[in-house]
Amino acid sequence: MKKTLLFFFIFSTSILLSQKNNTLKSYSFEEAYKLQEKEKRPIVVFFHTNWCKYCFAMKKNTFINKKVVALLNKEFYFISFNAESKDLVNIKDKIFKNKSGIHEIVEVLAFKNNTISYPSTIILSANNTIDEQIDSFLSAKEISKILTTYLSKRPSN
Repeated sequence: MKKTLLFFFIFSTSILLSQKNNTLKSYSFEEAYKLQEKEKRPIVVFFHTNWCKYCFAMKKNTFINKKVVALLNKEFYFISFNAESKDLVNIKDKIFKNKSGIHEIVEVLAFKNNTISYPSTIILSANNTIDEQIDSFLSAKEISKILTTYLSKRPSN
């Protein structure tokens, strides 16, 4: 009986630990910028809406892929942000808010070719400049390739 309980305890603990390691860490804008003060990393921002089926597909497929999760957790700060959020975003004492249904932070970061598309994935450099704007669905394979290529091309710190 004791061996069975011990086995169950070890087995369940290992499952919980492996699930924790496979969970994508997501931060608010404020948290990501604060973390950058300690360790400079690029930021990946995923802009989505509740009504966008491609956004939903990326959340349920792309961002649960083990390779994508490991890459984002290790090399980037990841922000998942609802473009229609009513939340205020405070970045270095500049307040961004929702105006006319679209959040100002989305207008600043995801505006491309005179429009905003969903989903939009933005890569900000460690110095907070926009390096990439991708305004379409990305599979796990596609985003892995984009992120890996990005890391190989960035200047070393």
